[in-house]
Amino acid sequence: MPDLKADKQQDTLVPTGPRLIIACRVMQHELDALRRRHKDMQDQDIEICYMDQNLHLTPEKMPGLIQEQIDARADTAQSIVLGYGLCSNGIVGVTARNQPVYIPRVHDCITLLLGSRQAYFEAFRKRAGTYYLAPGWVAEEKDPLGMVEHEYGPKMGQEMAVWGINEELKHYTHIVLIDTGAGDMEKVRKRAKANAELLGKAYEEVSGSTSYFEKLLFGPYDTDDFVCLAPGQRAEQKPFMKQTE
Repeated sequence: MPDLKADKQQDTLVPTGPRLIIACRVMQHELDALRRRHKDMQDQDIEICYMDQNLHLTPEKMPGLIQEQIDARADTAQSIVLGYGLCSNGIVGVTARNQPVYIPRVHDCITLLLGSRQAYFEAFRKRAGTYYLAPGWVAEEKDPLGMVEHEYGPKMGQEMAVWGINEELKHYTHIVLIDTGAGDMEKVRKRAKANAELLGKAYEEVSGSTSYFEKLLFGPYDTDDFVCLAPGQRAEQKPFMKQTE
């Protein structure tokens, strides 16, 4: 059985022993930087398995691929944490095996990058028409400009590709870069501005936060910020619908 320290008053769980983090590669810059920064936590037995960013394009494939990683550690990890939110139902169907599985109670990685659900809702209330870019997306050219260069362009030509991406994102008014301080931000910033120019959108930057990432790596996994699957329990959509502040 997993060795869990429960704080009933705060409704939190702090796992001990070997822990597996299964995360989208989009947050590798932030998670790796945090592990280097928190040298005092290096004695924790934490393994991080990064999954392909392109999985967000085919969310129907996500549960099976994540499940493979969970099943492979069923007899070794004492707890498992997903570096995913609901992600277009991409985690629905994932099942905990011999250990609990903790999943951030968010819809996508934007909340993780901003640091809290409260920060996300405040940003959304301020301006709904915002297209966010993060260092991980930009660095691997999974941004709109990358879609034009590598996906749409080769299939339909440059002119049609630019028209297509503008049609796809026509309801957005701003391109906003989340500055998490991880990776080569000058290079990321230049690319983000090129995206805004391509799309004819206003450009802004906001400061990210490592708060959610720190919880993801080191706990505690409180029930406000994480959905906890007990051994044998299957992830459903409903717990992630509790998103109001």
